Amino acid sequence: MARIATLLTAFLILWVTCALAGMGPQRVANTVHNLSTSSEWYYQSDNEDEICIFCHTPHGGSLDGPLWNRELPGALEFTHYTTATLDTVAGGANRPLSDESLLCMSCHDGAMAVNHVLRPSSRTGEQPTMMGGQTHVELVWLGFALGGRIGGAFENGWLTEETRNLTDDHPISFSYDAVRTAYQSVGRGNQLHSAGEAAVAGVRFYGAGNRVECGSCHDPHVNYDSTIPWDDPTADERYRPFLITPNTGSALCLACHNK
Repeated sequence: MARIATLLTAFLILWVTCALAGMGPQRVANTVHNLSTSSEWYYQSDNEDEICIFCHTPHGGSLDGPLWNRELPGALEFTHYTTATLDTVAGGANRPLSDESLLCMSCHDGAMAVNHVLRPSSRTGEQPTMMGGQTHVELVWLGFALGGRIGGAFENGWLTEETRNLTDDHPISFSYDAVRTAYQSVGRGNQLHSAGEAAVAGVRFYGAGNRVECGSCHDPHVNYDSTIPWDDPTADERYRPFLITPNTGSALCLACHNK
């Protein structure tokens, strides 16, 4: 029994070590997710100096996420990328978006205001404003950074006004295990690594069936941009954009896909 306990402890230490090894430097203040007055990019608050408040609140937060301070869009308001397999095992293009990804879409859907929070700061007592007092600012432009507004589609190289369109994005809110089982049933099981293998390589899964969500590949707090502030020595560009583990040589893609 003692030997089993020792082996289990060693396994847990190895698992945690692997997970931590893939994590990038954590400093959200030096990223584009800092929307406060200290931000050094386009989306900057006029009146709110708290960085975390745009997503989190210490009291009275929503249970949709970790002390969440934002309303979520409707789970059925998105159109997904889909395949014949996803149509069968996950509900196709109109399947509901899981809460873990709705957290991200509460800004990145292209429709909801990034400066609306459930509980404003007790010091200001009002909603954050941006760009000279604007109260409803949607995430529709990120300069030359592709992918800020995930809920919009690209057409002829330009972002359309469409919102909540995920048809040109990697599928989310589906069971990785269910898809892999479906692949195995038709002799394609070797095309996907097991969820355990992918997790060791840095991928994060959620809940029963190992669901794939935005956070499977992305970490909202990782400091990857060496230009915020300019020439930031603490940033690690290998994690661009907000990757959960570097994709050098397509390592993140190949953590799941056996190609």
